[in-house]
Amino acid sequence: MNYSVFIKSLKYILFFSSILILILVIYNNTSIEKEKIFTDYSYKEGDFQSVKQVLHKPTFMGIDKKNQPFKVMANKATRLKEAPNIFNLEKPTGEISSGKERFFLSGDNGIFDKNVDQLEVKGNVKFNNNENMTFTTSEINFDFKKEILSGNKKVNGKKNNSVIVSEGFKILNNGEQIFFRGKTKLKLINEKNF
Repeated sequence: MNYSVFIKSLKYILFFSSILILILVIYNNTSIEKEKIFTDYSYKEGDFQSVKQVLHKPTFMGIDKKNQPFKVMANKATRLKEAPNIFNLEKPTGEISSGKERFFLSGDNGIFDKNVDQLEVKGNVKFNNNENMTFTTSEINFDFKKEILSGNKKVNGKKNNSVIVSEGFKILNNGEQIFFRGKTKLKLINEKNF
């Protein structure tokens, strides 16, 4: 009789032990996944709780004041609960069409405000057309609706073999007017000499 009581109690002890081990394994895995999420997005724990949505490879499209299409793309976009129409972008790119020409914009990080169709890009910013005009800077603002591209940081521009360096710039109407701010150096090279 003692033998059967021992077996029954051992059976219950092993059963409850296995359930306890299973619960501990599940709990441990979820805490590891949470730590991984926090390091992937590089937010503080309090900031991460305010994230409403993370989009992978999003594309935002619209039209400017001349009914020309534009689009903003990124590798990843994060939208916070407090500002549902503002997206923090990783590796953003922008594209706008103007008649026959297309202009492209890219950088490391950005913020896109969907309500007003404005894109702010920072870090290794490049703006170019589909031919030979290229501008590089560290920070740029693009208002897609008003067709204004501007920046207050040092900018290097190049078209054909000519080069310009300035402390800031403003481009209106998809490149029809370009204004340079602050100290500006321009080097014009005649293409016939090459």
